[in-house]
Amino acid sequence: MSGSPSPVTVEATTADAVAAAVLRCPAVAALHPGGLLHRTVTYLPGRRVDGVRVDDDRIAVSVVGRQGIPVVLLADQVRSAVAPLAGGRRVDVHVADLQRLAEEPPALPPAAPA
Repeated sequence: MSGSPSPVTVEATTADAVAAAVLRCPAVAALHPGGLLHRTVTYLPGRRVDGVRVDDDRIAVSVVGRQGIPVVLLADQVRSAVAPLAGGRRVDVHVADLQRLAEEPPALPPAAPA
């Protein structure tokens, strides 16, 4: 006898699909779980999906953006990627941090005092 999937199964499938879609966005460097007071996490039995929270009325996504990409472009990319998975829910995007550009090492070490 087959029934409909459990709410936990649906939530896990949605959270995993959202995380994968967000990570494919060129402007996104990584997902971010949020801070101590405001977590953006989907808790599932035995694991969690950091950076994605699936609620009845919205999907919240917290990301680390690539430096040099306008935040508006990043948010548009994420919303476009998540919209087909959102089932009509609002998609909120939080940019928690920016990835730093690679720092170049100094050309020469400082000279030793004579």
